[in-house]
Amino acid sequence: MADSGDFLRQLKKEIKLWVSEGIVSSEQEEKILSRYKVIEEAEEKAGSSKLITVISIMGSVLVGIGVILFIASNWGIIPRFGKLSIIFLSLFSSYALGYHLRYEKKNFPKVGGALIFLGTLIFGAGIFLIAQIYNITVHYPNGPLMWALGILPLAYLLRLKTILFLALADLIVWLPMELTFHISSYDSGMIYFTMFLFMGVCYFALGLMQFQFEYTKELSKIYTILGAILILGAGYIFTFEIAKERVKTGGDFATFIFGFSLVFMALFLLNLFFVKKDKFILVENVVLLFLFVFGIWYLLTIPSESERTRGDFFIVLVNVIYALIIVGTIILGFKKKNKIYINVGLFFFVLDIFARYFDFFFKLLPRSIFFIVGGLMLIFGGVFLEKKRRKVLKSFNIEEEKV
Repeated sequence: MADSGDFLRQLKKEIKLWVSEGIVSSEQEEKILSRYKVIEEAEEKAGSSKLITVISIMGSVLVGIGVILFIASNWGIIPRFGKLSIIFLSLFSSYALGYHLRYEKKNFPKVGGALIFLGTLIFGAGIFLIAQIYNITVHYPNGPLMWALGILPLAYLLRLKTILFLALADLIVWLPMELTFHISSYDSGMIYFTMFLFMGVCYFALGLMQFQFEYTKELSKIYTILGAILILGAGYIFTFEIAKERVKTGGDFATFIFGFSLVFMALFLLNLFFVKKDKFILVENVVLLFLFVFGIWYLLTIPSESERTRGDFFIVLVNVIYALIIVGTIILGFKKKNKIYINVGLFFFVLDIFARYFDFFFKLLPRSIFFIVGGLMLIFGGVFLEKKRRKVLKSFNIEEEKV
C-alpha cells in the first residue's frame, strides 16, 4: 500500500484538476479534502511511515551485525550446540515476532516487516556460520546463491520489497564470484561487465513481465530499477578504452552465455506474445534484445592475443549508443510517468558527461583551469538538471518531497 502522505499530496494535485475540468465543484473539493484532513494531521504529527520503515530496517541490520559479531568474538568459547542455538533461535524469533506484529496483530506493520528482514539477514549469516562450525569445504559462491534462493520465495509470499531487493542483490554478488572459477585472471575484465549487462537485461525483462500482474506489480519495480542500474552501469564501462582490450586466454564462459540466453529469450517471447499489448513494453523489449545481442557479439568477437584490438570507431559507436540509451530512458520515464526512470537516466547522464570531460580535456587544459571549469560545469549542470527534473515531474502531477 502506498504511503498515506504520498496519497494525500497526490490527491491535492488531482482534485485541483478535477475542479478546473468541472468534474467536481468547489464545495465537493472542500468536502473531500476535509474527509482526509484528520489523516493529514496525524501524518504530520506522527511522521512519515517511510521514515519508520528506514529506521526499522537500519535497526534490523545493526541487530544482525551484532549477532554475527557476538558469535565471532566468542567463537572459541561457545560450544557447537550453543552456536547453532543462537543462530536458529535468532532466526525463528525474528520471523515469528515479525509475522505476529505485521500480519496478526497488525499494529506495528513496519517494525514487523523489518524483523522479518532481520530474519533473512540471520538466515544468510547462518549459511556461512554453519559451514564454518562443521568445517565444510564447499564451493564458496554457493553461499550467496543459497541465500538468494532461500529468501526469494519468502519475498513473493509476503510481497516484501526489501527481501526481494536483498535476494536480487545476493545474485549480483554471486555472479562475479562464480565467474572467477570459469575464467582466468588473465582474461579480459570486460567479461564480468558483459555478464552484468546480461543480468541487467534479464532483470528488466522479468520486471516488465511481472508488472502486468496485480500480485507482483509492486515487486516488479525492484527488478526494473536494479536492471536499469546494471545495464547503464555496465554500459558505462563499455564507453572507455578498456572495452578494446584483448583476451589472453580463452575462458570457459559459454555456460553463462547459454543460461542467460535461455532465460532472456523465454522472457522476451512471454512479453512479446502473452503479456498485455503495450507499445512501451514493445519498445523496451526491442531495446533489451538489441543490448543482449550486442553483449553476445562482443564476447564472441573479443580479439585474441595475436590480433589487433578494436579500433577507435568501436568506442565512438558505443558512446553514441550509450548516450541514446540514456536519453531513451529519460524519455521513457516521461512517457510512462515513471520518475525512477528519469532519476536513473539523469544520474548516468551526468556521470557520462563528467567522464567524457575527463577523457577529452584532462591533458589539454592546465590543471587549475581543468578543475575550475569542471566544477562550474557540475554546479550549473546540477541546477539545470534539477529544474528540468522538477518540470518533468510537475508535468505529470508528481510533487517532489522536500528532504
